[in-house]
Amino acid sequence: MVAPGKPQGTVPILSLPDGTFIKQSVAILDYFEDICDNPQEQWQKDLAAAAKSSMRGGNTRERATTREILALADEASSLFGFACHKGSKLFVTLEPVSPAAAGFAMAWAKRNLKLLEDYYEGRFKEDTSDGEKVTIADCVLFSLLQFAKELYTQDLLADPELPNLKRFYSVFRERESARIPQDFYPREIKELACVWLE
Repeated sequence: MVAPGKPQGTVPILSLPDGTFIKQSVAILDYFEDICDNPQEQWQKDLAAAAKSSMRGGNTRERATTREILALADEASSLFGFACHKGSKLFVTLEPVSPAAAGFAMAWAKRNLKLLEDYYEGRFKEDTSDGEKVTIADCVLFSLLQFAKELYTQDLLADPELPNLKRFYSVFRERESARIPQDFYPREIKELACVWLE
């Protein structure tokens, strides 16, 4: 699918009935949360009825915590994306690269993960994952960790000081909605993406 202002081949894109698009994952999640908060049409009411709980949080404190986590996870995602563009062989023929800039951005992305560690204390325990309230921030953080590991072969949780995030990742990836097939990323893309310039 192609949408104005979104590079071809990138996801996500949500096409709306009026012909417009929502082109960022957090905005798409917020769109569905807004629908669940105030459904108008029948399909919206059906969606709201199927929703277990708000992915933004059930009260003002939970929503504030979700926004805190989201800000750190979103910034880490942007920094990791910049590191990929400047340090992965995948982009050598597409734009100027700089291994030094990539290293700097990667270090700051990992710094954000350390800041996120305490937010996951006591959450996503192996024996209670089905009852865990998943937030928009959890989805953004997981997608970063999965994307880094599966396409760029970067384990952003290799630091032994991140046990809570490691537990979060190992539990969340077992969710049916989080599973991706082995060949999800094209082989030729993956072969270039996992080579980091020095």
